[in-house]
Amino acid sequence: MSRGMKVVTLAPLLLLLACRDQQPPAPSREQSEQLNEAEDMLNSEAQNEEGPADRSASPSNQSN
Repeated sequence: MSRGMKVVTLAPLLLLLACRDQQPPAPSREQSEQLNEAEDMLNSEAQNEEGPADRSASPSNQSN
């Protein structure tokens, strides 16, 4: 087989291998439930936190 034929044969094969789907597997039902539970816990914690302190009464560092 000549060098040109090898390139013509191997190039499409390499292209197909490079384009295949490389996504991670979907989580199992148990993992999905755990992730949803953790997300709910984080959301409830975020709702319970206080916002940033009001700094409008503090002196500024600007010099006039």
